[in-house]
Amino acid sequence: MTLLDIKGDPESLKRRDELLPVVRFAVQQRFRSAASDYWDYATLLELAVLASNETEAHRTLGDALTHVREVWEPETTANNLRLIREARAQRTQPTAWLDEIIEALTSAATA
Repeated sequence: MTLLDIKGDPESLKRRDELLPVVRFAVQQRFRSAASDYWDYATLLELAVLASNETEAHRTLGDALTHVREVWEPETTANNLRLIREARAQRTQPTAWLDEIIEALTSAATA
């Protein structure tokens, strides 16, 4: 889905939007088991970013940060979000809120 967002043409964005609820549902099913971990929260964060839902992204950022186990985890998520941010900046979409999230993840990776 990230690659669809980065590609950014109307067909790719339409496909991304079709897949968002399916992937969100799959991740939410993992929370029903004891197997959920940082990556589940990070996936919800990335899904919120892909949906351009700033409020949800900030909320899920907090959840993801409280489940970090290794310093490289938030850096990996920040790298994915940087790719999205760069593509959106090229399309002249607002990215300031995304910068804040990337900064928080980067800070967690250096803590």
